[in-house]
Amino acid sequence: MATDSIHAAAFAHSRFRALIADDQPSAREAISRLLEDDDSIEIVSECADGKEALAAIAEYAPDMLFVDVQLPEVHGFQVVESSQEKIPAVVFMSALERFAARAFDAHAADYVVKPFHDERLLQAVERAKLRVQMERSRIDVAGAARASLTVIPAQESPKYLERLALRNGDRIFFQKVQLVDSFTSAANYVQVHCGTQIHRMRSTMNELEQKLDPRQFVRIHRCTIINMECLREFRPLPHGDYMVKLVDEKELTMSRNYRQRFRRALSALSYA
Repeated sequence: MATDSIHAAAFAHSRFRALIADDQPSAREAISRLLEDDDSIEIVSECADGKEALAAIAEYAPDMLFVDVQLPEVHGFQVVESSQEKIPAVVFMSALERFAARAFDAHAADYVVKPFHDERLLQAVERAKLRVQMERSRIDVAGAARASLTVIPAQESPKYLERLALRNGDRIFFQKVQLVDSFTSAANYVQVHCGTQIHRMRSTMNELEQKLDPRQFVRIHRCTIINMECLREFRPLPHGDYMVKLVDEKELTMSRNYRQRFRRALSALSYA
């Protein structure tokens, strides 16, 4: 693919400093063996616990960190949160799948479940490289802007949820947010509606609403958020409420308290 060749060309002239933090010698050895085969990567340190990792991060300022979630002394998430140095790409590792959602909330480049195969770890390495390249490009652009005579400050676009970590039995899978039809509340959970499938996630509607792009997702009821791209029609009901129908024929009630934000969302849509 053309994109792959672009990435390969960018990586060919780049060097990456990697730090490995895992209390299992076999895991450190497996990762270092694989990284040593990559001429663009220099392993700056290997650590067996969180305190060692924090000290090594401060000393070497690595580009990428491969860190076990359940490190002794200081656990992996705390290592990343407590580090004074910004690490462009973090790959979390664990024998448990349940930390995956937290890893991606921490903007991890990847989350690898142990025991891992070389092919899976290589995939994580490439994702880490891409994350580092993106960070370097962002810094280069920011530096060029500061060097110019332009005095207009750059405004960073707000970051919204792009995918959800959902549980299906013992399996965790990831769902693109843009493919969700609607969210409805159910006790202490939020139900995620994707066509005929319904999944659960632990959240409140208020928390979820803050993380969703308001240009695409609109709250129409205290218990309901819809994807505007899935809107088919709506009509008034008695007492000021509305009936909202989605493309899958699902009918939802819009409370009159949420009419104003719904109308603002409608006005932002472009019609052919």
